[in-house]
Amino acid sequence: MIQWMARHKILTSLAAVLLIGSCGAQLGGGTKDDDSSAKEPPVSQTAEDPTSESPSPTEEAAVPEQTPQEIWAANYDAHDRSYVVAVAAALALKPKLVDARSGSLNACGLLNKELGLDKRVARVQRSFALTSAPTYDQALAVLKATTTTICPEFTALQQTQTTQRTQRLRAEERRRKAVEQRRKKQAAQAAKAQAARDRAAEAQAAEDRASLANVYYANCTDVENAGAAPIYAGDPGYSRDLDRDGDGVACEQ
Repeated sequence: MIQWMARHKILTSLAAVLLIGSCGAQLGGGTKDDDSSAKEPPVSQTAEDPTSESPSPTEEAAVPEQTPQEIWAANYDAHDRSYVVAVAAALALKPKLVDARSGSLNACGLLNKELGLDKRVARVQRSFALTSAPTYDQALAVLKATTTTICPEFTALQQTQTTQRTQRLRAEERRRKAVEQRRKKQAAQAAKAQAARDRAAEAQAAEDRASLANVYYANCTDVENAGAAPIYAGDPGYSRDLDRDGDGVACEQ
């Protein structure tokens, strides 16, 4: 009996030890998992969430576009020396006498309005600070230098209008020459006709003189019958025989 009780105490003690170890293991494992989960970094919702909004390009600050005048001014600043020299050469002036900056902007502004070439040239003649207005050809040369250097976007327009002007001038020159040739031909024909009339008149006069030189009246009766009385000295048919009183008048009534 005593031995059975001793064995029962031993078994009870072993069971209690095993039970306490198992609970301790479970408590230790749960703490470890909690610590590891606590140490994991939180997931960034902003980085992973595809629905998160990002600034669009249109929301960025837009850079304002340059105006044509600003572009022309920048072109002038970049090429001011060569442009001023070209304009001065076109105007036959010294570069320091040319207000090329304001003139170039005005010239480009005129091109921007797509005026006719004659109107643009007339305004360019007033756009530059000069002592006297440039000629048409000088202003045309200034426009060419301006389009090439300051506002090249108008080069095609300038060339088109210049070509049209050249063609118009050539056509006008051809018409002028044709009119001049026609007038010369008409004048030559008129002169030729007049010369023919003059020769005919001279021939008739010579014939008349020859005919009159052969006139002869035998007496005053013949003169009266011919309706030529009286006959004065120097007239055809006058003779001293018919002028009885010698006063230069024959066959007086």
